[in-house]
Amino acid sequence: MKILQIVHGFPPESNAGTESYCEALSRCLLMRGHECLVFAGSTRFAPDATLTTVEQDGLLVTRYLSTDRPARRWTDEYDHDAETLVRRLLILVHPDVVHLHHWLHLTNNLVAICTDLGIPVVVTLHDVWTSCPKIHRIRWDGAFCTEPPATAPCRTCAARGPWQGDEEISRALALRQEMMTTELALADAIIAPSAAHRTLLLSVLGLPQERVTILSHGNLSARMAEKEDGVQAASPTRPLQIGHWGYLMDVKGTHLILEAVRRLRDPSAVQVHLMGVTVEQEYEQRLRELAQGIPVQFHGAYQPRDLQTFDLDLAIFASITSESYSFALDEALCLRLPVLVSDRGACPERIGAAGLTFRAGDAADLARRLQEILDAPEMLDNMRRNIRPEMLFSMETHVAMLEKIYEDTAQTRKPKGESVTPYLKLIAHAKRQLQEREVALEASQTALAQSRRIFDDKEAYLQQALADKEAYLQQALADKEAYLQQALADKEAHLQQAAQALESLQEELASLRGTRLFKLHALLTKLSQR
Repeated sequence: MKILQIVHGFPPESNAGTESYCEALSRCLLMRGHECLVFAGSTRFAPDATLTTVEQDGLLVTRYLSTDRPARRWTDEYDHDAETLVRRLLILVHPDVVHLHHWLHLTNNLVAICTDLGIPVVVTLHDVWTSCPKIHRIRWDGAFCTEPPATAPCRTCAARGPWQGDEEISRALALRQEMMTTELALADAIIAPSAAHRTLLLSVLGLPQERVTILSHGNLSARMAEKEDGVQAASPTRPLQIGHWGYLMDVKGTHLILEAVRRLRDPSAVQVHLMGVTVEQEYEQRLRELAQGIPVQFHGAYQPRDLQTFDLDLAIFASITSESYSFALDEALCLRLPVLVSDRGACPERIGAAGLTFRAGDAADLARRLQEILDAPEMLDNMRRNIRPEMLFSMETHVAMLEKIYEDTAQTRKPKGESVTPYLKLIAHAKRQLQEREVALEASQTALAQSRRIFDDKEAYLQQALADKEAYLQQALADKEAYLQQALADKEAHLQQAAQALESLQEELASLRGTRLFKLHALLTKLSQR
């Protein structure tokens, strides 16, 4: 068969779970004799929207590079350029079946495009993006959302521009949900990788039960160790070695692990190893602050094979979102590590007796579970003994079952026809947005012109006030200078008069002194004659 895989990103540019799964699936299909190609989105840009194709170890990968522009909002998920180029690619390749893994970074009408060309489509829903513009269903307050799409919580949570009001956001949410409902209705088969994820999808999307097939992912990790006696028990003489890996993100609950350790009776009884990188600097700073004073090591970027070099006793996956599968859990099971997982999503159903659960988002409950293990370390051995090879699906088994879905889908190939994608509604929505923008722009221009007039009037008033103040100060300065000059002249005249008076007094004193001396001399003369 000729199979086209469509995914939002692909290694080596993007290496998260869905992308890595798509690569492993594609290579396994090649090994089984199928012609498999990949069409992927990209975070790179080009001057003009374009497709670029490379060969990656025998696998042809075509990426869509959109034009260099500001990051697209969820209200811009439809991409006309992407649709045009996808149509050309599909006509050129003409696959027997398309396996769609995600719409992100591409356009939100991919299934409709395939339907237009008579190409059957299998969709794997790896997350809840189809029901949430924020992808993970984490509300603004950090709580997990179980509300149906396009409701009041969506209006509160969905990102918006400063010019977008409630009415426009409500219309955009309704249109988005109509697009997603149409896409899923057109899909020939829909796959969920776990029963828990299927249950969530049925609840939030309102899909009939028969529309969603459960097919566990194939294991991407090395084979599980076959001998239990080859696994070392935790040493009572060292701290409990705890591992957590993957992207260090808020939705993955990395912070909860550190918060839980801080709540232990003796945090030094554990050693936490964090493997992976953060995607937000602010979140990394939060983790660094939480790690102060407790035994935590940040190991940074890693490769899956690097996990074998860590001597761990326990793995913790504390997601606050609903995991659809968790390849990190696969890696822990391959390492024969007992696990602690949040009680939301696929992980609880997958671990069985090989681990314990705690309330999602509850650091105190996670601390309680950790303390139980520290108080009774034999629990680790009990959980380790319950890790069985049959807990993991091999990629070969997974692909064999997927081939059957591909074949059934290809046999029901639909004739070419007009898509039921609500293009007219897309156009009407875009026109209405444009009209509202024009009205808002006109109002802004009017307000700006009015503000300019007020500013000009204010500026003229201030300039006149400044001129008046300057003239007043200059006159006051001149008056003060004239006053001081007159005062100085008066002072000088007064001093001259005082000098003249002093001189007269001095002359009079000299004359007086002369008279008194003459009289005294005459008196002395008379006295001497007697």
